[in-house]
Amino acid sequence: MALALRGRIHISHQFELLKLYPEIEFNYLINHTRRWGDQARPMPKHLNWVTHYEKGRYDLAILHVDQQCLLPDLGKSVLFREVREQVTDIPIIVVNHGTPTYPERFNQCAKEAGMEENEQAGIEWARKEMRKLLEGVDVMVVNSYQAAEEWGWGVPIIHGLDPDEWWDLPKEPRIVTFISPGGMGNKYYGRLLFGETRNILREKYGMELVWIGEEKVCKDWDDYRDFLGRSLVYFNPTFGSPMPRTRTESMMSGCCVVTTKYHDADRFIKDGVNGFLIKNNPEDAAKRLAWCMEHYRECVEIGKRGRETAIEKFHISRFKRQWMELINKVLTRKQ
Repeated sequence: MALALRGRIHISHQFELLKLYPEIEFNYLINHTRRWGDQARPMPKHLNWVTHYEKGRYDLAILHVDQQCLLPDLGKSVLFREVREQVTDIPIIVVNHGTPTYPERFNQCAKEAGMEENEQAGIEWARKEMRKLLEGVDVMVVNSYQAAEEWGWGVPIIHGLDPDEWWDLPKEPRIVTFISPGGMGNKYYGRLLFGETRNILREKYGMELVWIGEEKVCKDWDDYRDFLGRSLVYFNPTFGSPMPRTRTESMMSGCCVVTTKYHDADRFIKDGVNGFLIKNNPEDAAKRLAWCMEHYRECVEIGKRGRETAIEKFHISRFKRQWMELINKVLTRKQ
């Protein structure tokens, strides 16, 4: 325990861990493409920026991948492989933030590997390649139980949030969502479901859906938490994204969450009680969202129950305990 808490950890990105362990010295490898954004998260005082990896200086490395790292032509893939080659003297925990879902690229990869050109073959190709990529890594952490099942291995550690940081404010009749506008293909983020649902909402119900990050650009973290905390409904259309963080932030903020059922959602959301589970169908999604807007008081109560569920299931204390146990297990095993 003392070694894990007092040691120095080289980390590529994990804000929650930085927040949880102020007594640990974190060294963050500078990435000139993806930089820390102060407008999204305040800079922790115990974080140091380093330009390169120094052998003998650290106790543990926490590195990060997703399925795009399997494609050698992408910058994040090159970066991970270069850093991985340097870390040979200490244990490595890799956090895999993705899933084998990427049919737009992996179907062709499977064909080039002599397999059939279809989505299942693409998934099988990705599973094998991830094993190869992470050969020698001590532990792979994944973000959902479904992700562990899809990869065929991995330790699920679901993110944890501090309830006091998320504001359940008086709700304005508004539907919001937050998904990436690019990368990882349309199926992973459910962009087609998002776009078609949005069109139906406009044409059939005369309602708008606000896309945070694209139409609502928040000036800082407080602005984001205020806007989310005042939003009545949060729509999550994702298919392959494991435990979308904004969905949990929305639950913590008392929003009524309308979500697809994938990646553990049906483990903690009871349809119509603390949120809504929708089919992968834009008509069904739009109908549920419209109902929420037409039933303000019921929606507020569902959102409050959703916050209670989030505090129970996604509290930062559970997240800290799981990471402490894993880090100590890995470091003790290497002594």
